[in-house]
Amino acid sequence: MTNGQSVPRWLEEKNPDEAATKRSRRWSTSGFISKTLHDFADLIRDEVFSEYTANNAGLLQRLDPRVKVLTLLLLVGTAGLLHHIFPLIFFNLWILGLAKLSRVPMDMLIKRVWSVVFVFTGVVVFPALFNVVQPGDPLVVLYRFQHSVSLGIWTLPAEIAITRQGLTTALLLMLRVGASVSLAALLTLTTRWHTLLKALGVLRISTVFLAVLEMTYRYIFLLLQTSSEMFMARRSRMVGHASTREKRGFVTSAMGQLWTKTHAMGEEVHDAMLSRGYSGAPRSLAHVQMKLSDWIWLIMVFAVAMLFVGGDRIFG
Repeated sequence: MTNGQSVPRWLEEKNPDEAATKRSRRWSTSGFISKTLHDFADLIRDEVFSEYTANNAGLLQRLDPRVKVLTLLLLVGTAGLLHHIFPLIFFNLWILGLAKLSRVPMDMLIKRVWSVVFVFTGVVVFPALFNVVQPGDPLVVLYRFQHSVSLGIWTLPAEIAITRQGLTTALLLMLRVGASVSLAALLTLTTRWHTLLKALGVLRISTVFLAVLEMTYRYIFLLLQTSSEMFMARRSRMVGHASTREKRGFVTSAMGQLWTKTHAMGEEVHDAMLSRGYSGAPRSLAHVQMKLSDWIWLIMVFAVAMLFVGGDRIFG
């Protein structure tokens, strides 16, 4: 308040909601600490939502996890056996329908799978589109030279074009990767972690490896929580703006303290496990049992796999 005014300036603003939004944006985007805390919160929120999805009463959630692992591996193998675009498109649509029946949000599956597939797989297959890498029938001519250009042992063709063979190869690879990653995402989204690890025992995976995976999953979020508390404590004690040098010093100190805490906690957890009778073989309280619905699902997946592979053979 200034000049004898009795009303604060923020009450006289024409659009206080917009002004408050601007202030909150400046607050939320100021400094690396706020951004780090925001990333921690997003990561933990995604994991909590994944657990929520695994508890839904969907199709895949009701299946025996051992059957689910084996059948989804069979479907991944089926995707690798498909050599034509249209069967792969229908196969991916069938997977999306499976996700819908399992009550997995479509936007979540697309964000986790297809956005990553388009970015990373697209970068890998992008050079194969051009006749410089894979000769073929040109679809789109991008540039024409007067004659062939030689670069040492490498000779460029007279025209740079996107070929039909290159485009087909790129689409096939992206659809295969998309189908495989979608099936892996469905497995993790519809199965609780400790149940999934027990189901992996069907594949005769080493118990030591499974124990390491379970401990890593269990304590990685405790590590994130500890890191978040350290950053929040730092933020709550800050007055004014810290210099870049002070920020780098804090990050270095936080990394050292976090390593010390992690090492001490690992020793304490190991001692606690030994005192409770741990003998090297992990045990799970999850009880799994084959039901009629599991046998029906198993037969149906075999039928679907044969249908898609047979349909792919029809295309030649």
